[in-house]
This record gives sequence, C-alpha cells and structure tokens, in this order.
Amino acid sequence: TPNINRMSRVEAEITKIGLNCFLTTKISFANMIGDIVSFSGGDPNKVLSAIGSDSRIGSKYLGYGYGYGGPCFPRDNRALAIYANDIGVTALISEASDKSNEQHLEYQVQLFKQDNSIDKPVEFDYVSYKPQSTMLIESQQLLFAKSLVDEGYTVILNERDSVIQQVKETYGDIFEYRRRD
Repeated sequence: TPNINRMSRVEAEITKIGLNCFLTTKISFANMIGDIVSFSGGDPNKVLSAIGSDSRIGSKYLGYGYGYGGPCFPRDNRALAIYANDIGVTALISEASDKSNEQHLEYQVQLFKQDNSIDKPVEFDYVSYKPQSTMLIESQQLLFAKSLVDEGYTVILNERDSVIQQVKETYGDIFEYRRRD
C-alpha cells in the first residue's frame, strides 16, 4: 500500500521538487566519487557498490556514468534554488549539485581523452537523456558527444530518425548519423 501524506499545496510542491533534488544530489555525489576513484586509478563501480551496500544509503541512483539531465531533474533543482532564494534561503546543495553535474562532464571528457585515440571514431547508441526517450532536454550524453567533437573526435550517433532530426536542427552535420529502429 502506498504511503499517504496529508499536507498543504506548498508542502506538496516542495516535497515533489525536494525528492527530485535529493536524487540529483545523489547522482552528483556518485559521479564525484567515481571521478575521484577514476583519477586515482581505481574502479568506481567497486567503491560505489560498497557505499550503496550501506542500508542508510542504498544503491539506487548511486552509479557512475552520465550526469543527470532530462526535463525534470535540472528544472526542479533550479526551481528549488530560485524559490529558496526568493524567500531568503540559500539552497547550497541544489546549486552545488548543478555545478558538480557540469564539472563531471568535463572530467568525463578528460578521462575519455586519456584512454582513447582521436583517430578512432566514437559511437553512441543513444544521445537522448535516457535510452527509451526521444527527448534531448539537457541530455548529458549529447553534451558529452558534442564535447568530443569539439576536441577533434569523429562522433557517430546511432539513433532513431526523430532524434537525428532534433540533433541536426541544433548541431547540423558535426556528427555522423546512422539510423536505427
């Protein structure tokens, strides 16, 4: 049975946004730890698995990979910070999560460049913000692919027609495109 919590509209909205902000913080934390482990020569998945095995933390949203994106997480994170500021409270954690998400992308590019030759094309199976979506809103995968192009890599996007059309509208032919079903 689901939990039912009675509250005002303001409390309900802050609850909804707060939940998403907690997840952006957890994702940012996982990627920060993963970056530290990667730059130290270790395996981020081993460390994050151990951290996630603590029942107080749990393993959901505690994986190393792309930062958060999509239509909800970034928007809600920023909305909470703006609302908090409007009422005289500083939402440092929301602001830090956004900054950490941006910095993680920079670290991903650095790590990729260390381990991959610029002469070998890079293929992406999807660049939407999650695999089954066609949304590109703040897609970290797409930003990563664009960053690699900016570094001189040839990037091939294996995507659906609708996604390719959206990417082409913004980026033109900076990528190579392969259609998939």
